[in-house]
Amino acid sequence: MDESMTTTALVHGADRMLVAARLTEAGLHVRFADGREGVIPFAELRLPGEPANLTIPSPWVLEIHLADGRVEEVPWDFARHFADPGYRARSEAAAKRGREVFGERLRALRSERGLTQEDLAERSGVHRVTIARIEAGERLPRYQTLEALAAGLEISVNRLIAG
Repeated sequence: MDESMTTTALVHGADRMLVAARLTEAGLHVRFADGREGVIPFAELRLPGEPANLTIPSPWVLEIHLADGRVEEVPWDFARHFADPGYRARSEAAAKRGREVFGERLRALRSERGLTQEDLAERSGVHRVTIARIEAGERLPRYQTLEALAAGLEISVNRLIAG
């Protein structure tokens, strides 16, 4: 291989792996395995005490040890927002697509049974407007709502979620 050629290989999931962190005057400086770095301002961390030390017990979380002995966790995805300007848009797009897919699944399961939104609302105890918002991909249901919808459709929660 030509000595002037540089080859880089990253482990799968490097964008989710925290490899270094340090406290600075500006905030918490983080670095990921893919080389992205950023600073999380202390105001964004909302720490309930003075930070004393840091540990990274796994590549997906770092711990801020406070002077009073408490420990605050910072998950990788929160930190990633400050290290990768495009991450927020990508994660929000993925979440939106997830809501849309679930909404489409609920609508299909309801339609297969010949039910209107109002029928499903009566059978499940979930308000029709909530069902409409879920089907439109505007929101995801809480687990209790999933259970109620599954019962109204006479299927398991697993079938409702996984299809």
